[in-house]
Amino acid sequence: MRIWSLHPKYLDSKGIVALWRETLLAKNVLEGKTKGYKNHPQLIRFKKKEEPN
Repeated sequence: MRIWSLHPKYLDSKGIVALWRETLLAKNVLEGKTKGYKNHPQLIRFKKKEEPN
């Protein structure tokens, strides 16, 4: 999973699509809609913040 804290202007079209797909996966994990990636470091970081950026 490559959820970066990086501005999209630094990514090419393939990178943006990959980021979008991974963000949808992360959203599903955080909403409890999937079983995978529950303990991924990036998701743990997002869970700790009140309002993730």
